Amino acid sequence: MMSIRGDFTEAIKRNMYEWFFEKYDKQETVHDKIFNMGTSEGAYSQSTNVQNLGDLVELPEGDDIIFEHIGEGRVIVGINKSFAKGFELSKVAVADFPKERTADIMKELAGQWADSVIRSKEKFAASFFNNGGLLAGHKAFNNSIPGVITDPTGNLGYDGKPFFALSGNNHVSLNGGTYFNSVALALTSANLTTVNTSYRSTNNRDESDEVISLRPDTLLVPPSLGPASKVILQSQSIPGSANNDINVNAGLLNPIEWDYLTDTDAWFVGAAGKGLQWRDRQMPVIDFYQDSRNKNYYATIDARWGAWMDNWRFWYGSQLSTS
Repeated sequence: MMSIRGDFTEAIKRNMYEWFFEKYDKQETVHDKIFNMGTSEGAYSQSTNVQNLGDLVELPEGDDIIFEHIGEGRVIVGINKSFAKGFELSKVAVADFPKERTADIMKELAGQWADSVIRSKEKFAASFFNNGGLLAGHKAFNNSIPGVITDPTGNLGYDGKPFFALSGNNHVSLNGGTYFNSVALALTSANLTTVNTSYRSTNNRDESDEVISLRPDTLLVPPSLGPASKVILQSQSIPGSANNDINVNAGLLNPIEWDYLTDTDAWFVGAAGKGLQWRDRQMPVIDFYQDSRNKNYYATIDARWGAWMDNWRFWYGSQLSTS
């Protein structure tokens, strides 16, 4: 396809950028409140999850320092994916429309693209939670690029398990410890206490099974659980109790409702900005041109971003779908 550039197409393209970002920059999003946000300069990133070193050892006067062997870790791969859309306007339609009418149409479509990009990012990010309990895994966790790099665990997490692993299908540390971060409990004050205790007292171990400090700060829920989450976290007394006991969960976590969570009864406890990585590789690029062969006009938008899970310990889920 050969394109024709002219004052008209270049003016429309410049205006579409302005119209796009006028709406895009005003959008409220959740993924940037959950993931560790950053930018990327390449097609993918790769790191190794190594077994952590142990505690320092008291060294008597004159003794040699004790050296440890660093064991092989797990490879964690994150790739940037491409997302694009386009539409076509016939030569006749553009010719018959007054120039200002064409501009109105493009302004409306640029605004819709702003909604589309935000929606695409939110859905992509939410897929890590919506599909994080699937026993067979999901493509959201597959960070392979054909002919470039292969994700060794395919559709599963970096340890070969679902992001949210049930008891019996446990995460296994490099040192052999077993852990789970998924249960089947309804969202209640008592069950939140149970999950929080497991999060902080059982899963607070590194790859060497040494104690680490884990502090959740977020309760992530679909809109259907929004009212319940606020009652649990904002009541001074235990919700639903006839006694006047203090609610130990009051102010414990920040409740966040996410429209893009698909399980109406699933809920998640986690630490915002930890365990999940997001990289923007390319901001939206808009083009508008005329095809030299059929004289029709085309508008396109494309962007690149990627996300991956690099530490399951920072998130705990309940009531997740497994198939």
